[in-house]
Amino acid sequence: MSTDRTGLLIIRAWIEEGSSEPLRVQVRICTDVATGLEHTLTTTRADAVCAAVREWLDEMLRQECSA
Repeated sequence: MSTDRTGLLIIRAWIEEGSSEPLRVQVRICTDVATGLEHTLTTTRADAVCAAVREWLDEMLRQECSA
């Protein structure tokens, strides 16, 4: 049976000129908008952003399968 739950993942990215690592990214995550934001990640690495997105999607699926 499907639950009526909506997750949200927001990626905000910008470039910081003059920095040795100019990429800046903030990822804000929740698996249920009814409960609000659960986690915020700030990083300079694209691979960390990809990993956060993958983990969020996996958690969304796990919660759906256990409902």
